[in-house]
Amino acid sequence: MNETLNEISEWLQKGRAPKVKAAVTKALEEGIPASEILENGLLSGMDIIGQKFKNNEVFVPEVLVAARAMNRGVEILRPYLVEDGVETKGTVILGTVKGDMHDIGKNLVRMMMEGKGLEVID
Repeated sequence: MNETLNEISEWLQKGRAPKVKAAVTKALEEGIPASEILENGLLSGMDIIGQKFKNNEVFVPEVLVAARAMNRGVEILRPYLVEDGVETKGTVILGTVKGDMHDIGKNLVRMMMEGKGLEVID
């Protein structure tokens, strides 16, 4: 895998949103396709975080920070993904009762679904 994509994955796992944004921009400047940045940089990093969460190596706060970092990278990629013709895989409607403490979990699920190519109506 490309060194810049590894960098994106590593910064994402550390939850460093500004570094993720910079590395995504760098990858685009290097001519790496947006879909490859998404799959092999951002989503691979979230897959590692998900596995670490499953193994109790990280906890919800670390997952949320990583998901926010991923979201920052996806914000940069979104116009390029549309330009590349990457279509959404479907639409999901999410919600919680206003003021529900599970809003944090819902937001995490939303970010992960968007990262997988789903359009989310929150």
